[in-house]
Amino acid sequence: MGAVSLNKFIITQSTTLPAMTIAAGTAGEPNTGGAAGYGNASGTPGTPANSYDVKPLEFIAGTPILLDSGTPSALYSALNGLGVLRAYVAGQDDVSHAATSN
Repeated sequence: MGAVSLNKFIITQSTTLPAMTIAAGTAGEPNTGGAAGYGNASGTPGTPANSYDVKPLEFIAGTPILLDSGTPSALYSALNGLGVLRAYVAGQDDVSHAATSN
């Protein structure tokens, strides 16, 4: 299992990832996205295994988000591939009414 490298990003443009964009992974298996302890890893091809990703994922411009860019997750890869991520800038992105901290 690789090292986790969490970085803070800003969503630059509102976007929606269609359902089924990100694979559900295998429940309990490292680096597959599946969560341990609920659901199961069975499913029909094209159907998410753990009721994950059955609805579109919506992201609003200006929202801060933490993503693993060291061993890129499927979510990081999908958003980065659309060009809607930029690095979080302290002092610029944390001074509004919608900031994560002040």
